[in-house]
Amino acid sequence: MNPKNPHKYCQYSRDTVLPLRVLDVGQPEDPHPTVKLRINDMDIRAKYLALSYCWGKQLDSTARPLQLQRDNLNQLVAGIDVEKLQQSIQDAILATRKLGFRYLWVDALCIIQDCAKDKETEIPRMASIYKNASVTIAASSSENAAHGFLAQKIRPYCPDYEVRIPMANDLIGTVYLSTGPYDPDHPLDKRGWTLQEFIFSSRMLIFSHYDLLWQCKETDIRSVSERGLEYLHPLESLPWSVFGYGAEPFYGSHEAEKLYLWKTILREYTLRNLTNADDKLNAVMGITSELETLWRDINIYGLWKKWFIDLLAWYKPDIGREEGRNLKRAPSWSWASLDGEIAYDGFITTEDAKVKLLTIQTVVLSCRILKVNEIKEKVNTRIEGTDLANPGAEFQEMGLNFDNVEYLLLGTAQIGPDTEKGKGLLVIDVGGGLYRRIGLVNFEDMGIWEGVNRRDITFEPRII
Repeated sequence: MNPKNPHKYCQYSRDTVLPLRVLDVGQPEDPHPTVKLRINDMDIRAKYLALSYCWGKQLDSTARPLQLQRDNLNQLVAGIDVEKLQQSIQDAILATRKLGFRYLWVDALCIIQDCAKDKETEIPRMASIYKNASVTIAASSSENAAHGFLAQKIRPYCPDYEVRIPMANDLIGTVYLSTGPYDPDHPLDKRGWTLQEFIFSSRMLIFSHYDLLWQCKETDIRSVSERGLEYLHPLESLPWSVFGYGAEPFYGSHEAEKLYLWKTILREYTLRNLTNADDKLNAVMGITSELETLWRDINIYGLWKKWFIDLLAWYKPDIGREEGRNLKRAPSWSWASLDGEIAYDGFITTEDAKVKLLTIQTVVLSCRILKVNEIKEKVNTRIEGTDLANPGAEFQEMGLNFDNVEYLLLGTAQIGPDTEKGKGLLVIDVGGGLYRRIGLVNFEDMGIWEGVNRRDITFEPRII
């Protein structure tokens, strides 16, 4: 970086106060460095690195990896046996020392893993932890923390296209041709937790399959070597700078941009995998906590209060529908009640449904609603999709059938210069006047709603 022309967006929110806990890997000049857990209870200021990596499944069921627990905190403060750490963490400690830094933040050793209260405190802080790290070390090529990322044996990279060239002495040579930038297949980019780590890190040192890569908020992903590959990174399309520098973000100052940003984040996030499905909301809590402050809004089970009606119009793509929903994790109207990918199709331009009450416990809408079996032969509707692969099993469990399903009109969406279509939900009364979302529906003929009066409906809450 040219000191006369510093990267403004690589310096945003730079707070030199260390996180609550960090690994002290020793002074760079120390010939015999030790590793200790350091508790920052005095607001000590210093630069530090952060590690982004895949935990992966435990390879040996008999040997649990060393993590911070309630009963070993004092022991780790006194000193850590590096040989007991997973290889990716050992590699990150070595990289931290080689880069001339003393402190390293690693979630497994800096968050108390068997303490729900500590997780509730520290997980929302992950946004600021990664934002304020001088550099994030990304163990992108390793799918398991036990594998490490510094000493992996890999085949040399060869492009997909090869050309045979006749040579002297009847030999045949091979020339490999590349038709475009290399699109890396990083295990790290497929994990749910690591999305927010990528978004918030202003500088990343990426250990890829074939190259050591660099990326910052003003430099696209590239090899640190002059002769390295040309890289393409799909996450470069994410408008990360909304989280950035100064009072007004570079992107996301307009309402439409904010809504697009959130839908883009959700699409990317729900394509990723989680080792523990119950982390569905926790793994984006850093992002939502940051945006709640930036946007001055409230996020309830993954939907923003300001755009609640529009954000209800998510759907499950045809491939990969789930067998069941997790109502203990989130209510049915939230995408977080389902595993796997969710998507949005455009934006609702005119809202018909109105929010009467919206809290974490209760959602009440004032809306127009019609029984499906009363109008299904009189109207041109297209069910975008039920949430579940086999909704009949869910109906049977409740003692209901598809004739009990109702259409709920959310509003209209623009699909062309002069064309609009209605968007609504498939819902069902599960008893006690409480409704469950079943799926998404599109209405080609909005005439069915003429003369239909509004009424208040209440969605069933999350099961506690």
